[in-house]
Amino acid sequence: MKAWIFLCHGVRSLQSDSKFKITNITVARIEETAAEGRSSQVSVTFQIDCVDAPFEVPIVLSKEDFDDTEMVQAARNDLHRIFVDLAAQTQEWKLTAEEMQQLTIMNLRSKA
Repeated sequence: MKAWIFLCHGVRSLQSDSKFKITNITVARIEETAAEGRSSQVSVTFQIDCVDAPFEVPIVLSKEDFDDTEMVQAARNDLHRIFVDLAAQTQEWKLTAEEMQQLTIMNLRSKA
């Protein structure tokens, strides 16, 4: 199973304590695809609405692995796994409160 994720996210103020808040997740479309020389696949695309910027996540599944009634459940499982993996892979990017404060104090832009 392959899954791809493309995220768009609005820019936030460094002083903002707002959290990334998903307001709604819906299945935007289900499309059958056929790659040359491969068995057919199904792309289940989720529309994720959030406060800053809505985005879509396509999940590509092999049509042979799941029947029609299982496709959305399997895609939802992959979507969850993607977000868990994303959180784990970006854990080292997390800054402490002190590091965030230092960034807000540092003003490297020239005052024109």
